[in-house]
Amino acid sequence: MRVELLAVMLVLSSNAVAQDWGKFSSPLNVELLPTQRDIRLLQDFTYTGPRPGKVFWLAPKNTISDGASIPRVAWSVVGGPLDGPYRQAAIIHDVACVKRTRSWQDTHRAFYTGMRAAGIGETQAKVMYGAVYHFGPRWAEPEFVKIPRTRTATFATEFAQFKATLPPGKKAELISDGRVISRTVSDGLFTRESIDEVVGAVVEVREVQPPVTQAAFDKMRGEIERSNPSLDEIEKLPVSNL
Repeated sequence: MRVELLAVMLVLSSNAVAQDWGKFSSPLNVELLPTQRDIRLLQDFTYTGPRPGKVFWLAPKNTISDGASIPRVAWSVVGGPLDGPYRQAAIIHDVACVKRTRSWQDTHRAFYTGMRAAGIGETQAKVMYGAVYHFGPRWAEPEFVKIPRTRTATFATEFAQFKATLPPGKKAELISDGRVISRTVSDGLFTRESIDEVVGAVVEVREVQPPVTQAAFDKMRGEIERSNPSLDEIEKLPVSNL
């Protein structure tokens, strides 16, 4: 009997941990503004994420939110980004997407756990997570890459190859052409050749906003509803090829 009771307690404890999605402060006190969708917070509103991190997210008093961080293509799922139980998570997400004090990946994950904390079912929350992850805001500090010394004649090809190696969601732009130098090279025997090379060219690599289409979202939504992927699997969905 003791063994059975212990087993039941372990199961209940495990379920309690698995169902920890964090919590919002209450109540959510807002004022509807005389614009199409805007609301203003009349007091601070917070979300504390689930264990173990319990990350704290703040939407301060007087914040104006319109749900713009939720891609419009996904509104058909919820009726509107600030409607019903989505409102709490959407407000926190809106503010985080403006402040950008944490990564866009962490911000979108908090949107998912916030939806679950607000009582949104798993499938719908995953569809909305896929929407913000693949079609929502992205940001990061740009990375600057110095291009190695390259022959002028092949520079355009080398740069194109560099851009082709970038992962999805990254874009490279040439921000400094560097300078061209001339030098003479020899094959060690009798042949000498004068060549021009580009030195000091710099490329800026940054996050780019993914293209948003209703067709791509609808296909992604269908895949999530059909196969119930994990969040990691949702992030890897090739939405442009679905």
